[in-house]
Amino acid sequence: MNETKTNVLLLMLMGIVILLMVTIIGLFIRMNQLQNNVVAALEFLGAVSEPPGLEKGTKAPEFSLPDVRGQTVTLGDFAGQGVLLVFSSTRCPACAELSPNLKTFSEEMDEMQVVMISRGSVEENQQLVEEQGFGFPVLIWDDGVARDYKVPGTPFLYVINESGVVVSRGFANSLGQLKKLAEVE
Repeated sequence: MNETKTNVLLLMLMGIVILLMVTIIGLFIRMNQLQNNVVAALEFLGAVSEPPGLEKGTKAPEFSLPDVRGQTVTLGDFAGQGVLLVFSSTRCPACAELSPNLKTFSEEMDEMQVVMISRGSVEENQQLVEEQGFGFPVLIWDDGVARDYKVPGTPFLYVINESGVVVSRGFANSLGQLKKLAEVE
């Protein structure tokens, strides 16, 4: 009787060990698949020399959006000026890091008008403007405008020249990156 119980326990233990081994092998195979997917994605990104978004030389799509005070602002309002168009979000950590740099940039670069299109409620964007002391327009996000501009994420920026043409675009979250993005040939 005692020997039978021991044999049953050993068989159960062997079954558990076999199940654990199968599980570990399955996890190993899945991790290998994920690693291959990540490597393939990184290789693809490395092969892409141009940043996402609208191509340089593209006419910037017109928009008409309310700002945090409810006033309508259009891209045409800045005709004849260079524009740094910033797509941002009130809930984006990289955007929060960018905000003080945007203020500094807007104060230092008189020849370029900063315009932010920010995802978030009117109240959240009003709070952002007050906390950061922005002196430039902050407009309320519109998914249609983001689609027109092929915004891949936030913070994403476009430099639009005096003729309304995209001359530069990319991600940025430091003052140095902003200035580099604004250096137009």
